[in-house]
Amino acid sequence: MSIDELEVLVRALGLPYQKRGNAILTMYKTETGEEIGIVISLEQETESVRVAAPLDVEPLPQALSWFLEENFTSTTYKYTIDTEGFITVVYDLPAKCIKTARDLREAIVEVIEGAKRVLERVEKEES
Repeated sequence: MSIDELEVLVRALGLPYQKRGNAILTMYKTETGEEIGIVISLEQETESVRVAAPLDVEPLPQALSWFLEENFTSTTYKYTIDTEGFITVVYDLPAKCIKTARDLREAIVEVIEGAKRVLERVEKEES
């Protein structure tokens, strides 16, 4: 698989995107109209595709155990903390698993679900 092949799949999904090196940046609009940024990258060394949603959310100390528990129970996406201290939802899978636009859409939807779980939790804590 190449980044050009991934680009074709993103285009087939009808998502607006920009290609940057070995990554594709896109926006996904949820049913509530909220936009979540998605980064789709190809890792040549490991022959894997990474679908990630970097969020503008910093983890609170009391939420770290929740993230750890979620990472142990989720079979798809995982929560990570990026170099700036923000939460990123990440789904890594073998490139051979992404053969069609539908396969890529399913990976994106999984990451969006993980992002929505974090955003809902943040909204509850702010209330």
